[in-house]
Amino acid sequence: MNVRSIVLASVFSALVFTATLISVSTPITKGYFNLGESMVYTAAIIGGPVVGAVAGGLGSSLADIYLGYGDYAPGTLIIKGVEGFLVGLLFKALSRIPRDKWKRYSIILALITGAGISVAGLILYGGLYGGNTELVLWGKTYKFTIPAPAWVMLGVIVTIVIIYTSFRVESLIAGAVLSMMLGGLEMVAGYFIYEYAILGYGISAAAEIPINIGQALVGTVISVFIVSTVYRAGAGIDRG
Repeated sequence: MNVRSIVLASVFSALVFTATLISVSTPITKGYFNLGESMVYTAAIIGGPVVGAVAGGLGSSLADIYLGYGDYAPGTLIIKGVEGFLVGLLFKALSRIPRDKWKRYSIILALITGAGISVAGLILYGGLYGGNTELVLWGKTYKFTIPAPAWVMLGVIVTIVIIYTSFRVESLIAGAVLSMMLGGLEMVAGYFIYEYAILGYGISAAAEIPINIGQALVGTVISVFIVSTVYRAGAGIDRG
């Protein structure tokens, strides 16, 4: 890591930590929804995969400890670290794709992302779990269940949005969106496996799936706005 990378990793670790503190708890799995993804993605796009990995893993796991979710910290260190590295790596790879091949790749990746969301919801959350998800906001508990058609619709919407973005928006921003969404799938899968196998929640870990998908989507929206602003301002973005 050069001096620029070290500085960016330090700054973004602090930003990830701070953004993660903006959270809402999920009682079923003793986890929480937060805005940390927005800074993990921004770190990976602006600083590259190593900066994304350090900021994502370190900033997020320290936030877990600070907020009293110490059981999650070891898993978070790996899951968010891999997520940050993956987003940065994918962004670099997509940035190298020739424009004439870009649309073809974007359609394939959009279908993978949309199908991943639909399958996670239909099979894990709906078919195997079939239970409620809970959020605690300002002392009140909100329970909800997401029906099967909603998961299919969400997958279709995400696929359409990614394809539309890839065809209509500048390739750098479109590549960032694709990278973030695919990195988000790794985060969703990683926490499900960690909660299922390590923390011992079994299939109840599926209650966290819609929360984590929402976290990835919100994080993508915020990060794309930041990255677009930085890019248009002429600041450097690590494109490999």
